[in-house]
Amino acid sequence: MRVTVIPNIESVHLIVKEIHHRARVYSLFDLAQLFLGSRERYRLEVKVDPKRPALFHGKKDDCLFLTKEEAAAYFFQSDGFADFYESEEIETEPPSGNFQVVARCGISGEWLGPPNFHSYQANLRRLHRERFSNMPFDRYAAKVRTERGEEAVNEWLETMKKRVRWRPVGGDDDAWTFDRAEIERDFITRGFSEAFEEVHQTELPGDVSARAVSEGVLAAIRIAGSHARRHPAMIIPTICRMLESDHLAIFKKQGKLFCGPARPHPLVNFDELSERPAAIVRWLDANPDSKLEQLWKAVLPEGVEEPPKEWLVDLFWLLTQGHVLLFSDSTLVLPKKRAGGEGQPSKKAKKKKAKPAAEKPPAAKKKGGRKARDRKASVPPHAATVRKITRMKSGGLKKLRGKERLWGRRLARRERIDSLGDED
Repeated sequence: MRVTVIPNIESVHLIVKEIHHRARVYSLFDLAQLFLGSRERYRLEVKVDPKRPALFHGKKDDCLFLTKEEAAAYFFQSDGFADFYESEEIETEPPSGNFQVVARCGISGEWLGPPNFHSYQANLRRLHRERFSNMPFDRYAAKVRTERGEEAVNEWLETMKKRVRWRPVGGDDDAWTFDRAEIERDFITRGFSEAFEEVHQTELPGDVSARAVSEGVLAAIRIAGSHARRHPAMIIPTICRMLESDHLAIFKKQGKLFCGPARPHPLVNFDELSERPAAIVRWLDANPDSKLEQLWKAVLPEGVEEPPKEWLVDLFWLLTQGHVLLFSDSTLVLPKKRAGGEGQPSKKAKKKKAKPAAEKPPAAKKKGGRKARDRKASVPPHAATVRKITRMKSGGLKKLRGKERLWGRRLARRERIDSLGDED
């Protein structure tokens, strides 16, 4: 199973709306930390190998289980139960008999009945399945305690005066039953496919309830969330795709990724601007990395504390065109062209236009080097084979095979070695 953290699309839309409204630039790393700061701001994509058994995902609510039994146990405690079955509580006669001991759940305090009562085991199994299925049954049964006395028996009898019965929605009066197991069997055979679907890939909200998923799924979710919070950069590629789909600009500055209303667009000539935008740009050019408050104090006339609407409109235009960048901490940056602007070749162009370096004079030949190479090249490739065969004894010559035997025959004909023994 693989669980991936994905930013919630509603949270992304809120960030996009904020950026378009305020024209500010945000760091993608800071946005990743923002999304991971609350479970409501991200979703969980759960995948399993298609060769593995499928998971059971609720069609009407976000639940996910590994087994059919876990899904059915959750269904009877969920709000979806009312869509399939209706229940009512009626008064009945308490059971009659001589009861001395009454069993009680040691965790919830719910009465289970006398151990010799006919529905005791059914009540015990039902309570374990509905409320304590994450605990082994033997361990749960060991926590059941028994109480003696008339008071305990009377208290249990009072609970038995009111009983709950169930029937399918729209059923007649004959469909009522007090047996919960009968309703569970009916749901498994008839209504399970309407409430759950088998999937190998699905999405869950980040704030999914712990009781709405299996223990194995819950463990994988917690591991994925903890890992993402320790390494927020792992969801930055997903954030980039989601922001670009909403027409936000993604750019890199000083090795870090940012998003804003527009990419940096350096101005070439400040004189082309009107009076107010030119005043803003000239002041930022002379005072780099200044705050927004410092800008208004410098460019506004004396006695004006709040910037007029026309100044705000001009600054907003500069921000949306990328001529000025306003970061989330109110820092203003004036983008500038890289070193070597117009009329000056860039570093890559300089490398291309640079004259090739003068060729180095050939290194002095080592004495005897040419003769050594010639001698080595003149040695034929079969010389080692001939030398090996001429040094072998008659016993070794008889064992020659393949190409070595062919060379042995040639050398024998030239009388350089003795006969191979089986040739003559």
